[in-house]
Amino acid sequence: MKEITLVFVLIVVLYTFWMLNSNYLSVFNIRNIFSAAFVMGTLAVGMSCLLIGGRIDLSAGGTGMLAGIIIAILLRSEMNWILALIITLLFGAATGLVNAFFVNVMRFAPFIATLAVSSVYSGLSLVVTNAHNISISSQLHPTFILIGSTNIGIIPLPFLITLILMVAYGVMLSYTKFGRRVYMVGGNANAARLAGINPKQITSILFVNNSVIASLAGALIASRMHMGSPTAVMGADLDGITAAILGGIAFTGGAGNMFGVFVGLMLLTSFQNGLVVVGFGPYYQVAARGLLLVAALILDYYRVTARQKSLSTRGTHS
Repeated sequence: MKEITLVFVLIVVLYTFWMLNSNYLSVFNIRNIFSAAFVMGTLAVGMSCLLIGGRIDLSAGGTGMLAGIIIAILLRSEMNWILALIITLLFGAATGLVNAFFVNVMRFAPFIATLAVSSVYSGLSLVVTNAHNISISSQLHPTFILIGSTNIGIIPLPFLITLILMVAYGVMLSYTKFGRRVYMVGGNANAARLAGINPKQITSILFVNNSVIASLAGALIASRMHMGSPTAVMGADLDGITAAILGGIAFTGGAGNMFGVFVGLMLLTSFQNGLVVVGFGPYYQVAARGLLLVAALILDYYRVTARQKSLSTRGTHS
C-alpha cells in the first residue's frame, strides 16, 4: 500500500507541475529529470542496502567526489579507461573497509564516523585539485565520455545503469539468502546473531558495497561532465537518503525495497525539477529539499510505530 500511495503522490506532483507549465512533461525536460536523478539514484542503491542493514554512511558523497577526481587524474595520464575505472572502484572498496573498521572494530557511531570521513574526503578533493576542475579529453577517451553523454531515447545511459542497479539489488534483497540476512541484521541484530549470522560481517560487506557504488556514481558524473569536480557530488548522498526514506526504507533498518526507492527517487527529482520549471529560485529549492527530508523522516517514524504496534499485537494474540 505504501508504494501505491507513493505512486499516487508522484502522479499528483507530475500533474500539478504540468498544469503550472506545459513544458514540464516535454521530452527535453523528462530527459533533464532522468539526468538529475542518476547520481542520487545510484547513491540511493548502496545507501538503501546499508539502511536496511541498520547502518548509515554519510561519507558516500565525499567518496564519490574523490572517486570522480581520481578517475579524471588517471585518464589525464592517458591510462586505459577500463583500468582507471577498476582502480577507482578499488579505491571505493578501500574507503568502505575504513568505514567498517571504525564502526565494527572501533565501535564508533556510524553517523559520526562517516561524517568525519566525509569531511576528510571533501577536504582532500579540494587540496588535490586546488579547488579546480580536472578536464577529461574526449579525444583521448571517447568511449568513457560516450558513457555519460549517450541517450537511449529519452533515457540517459547513466540513468539506465542506475535502473539496472536497482533491479539487480532489488532481486538480491528479496530473493537471496544474503538479502534475507541483511533484513534480519537491520531488524534485530541480536536475534540475527543468535540465528548464527555475523552482523559485523554483513555490515562490513554493506559498507564496502556502498562505497564502491558511490565511486561508480563519481565516475559516471565525471563521464557526464567531462571532468572531475571537487563539488560534483556534494549533497547528493543526503538526497539519496531522502529518496530511500521517502520510498519506504526504514531509517532504523529491517524494512523497505528497491521499487519504493525508485518511486521515492522519481518523486524527489520530479519535485525539485518542477520548482525550477515554474520559476522558483535556488534558495527555495534548498528549503524544499530539507522539507522533503523532514517529511520522509516523519513518514518513517509513523511506519516504524505502526510496525511495532502490529508486532506487539501479534505477540499478544499468540
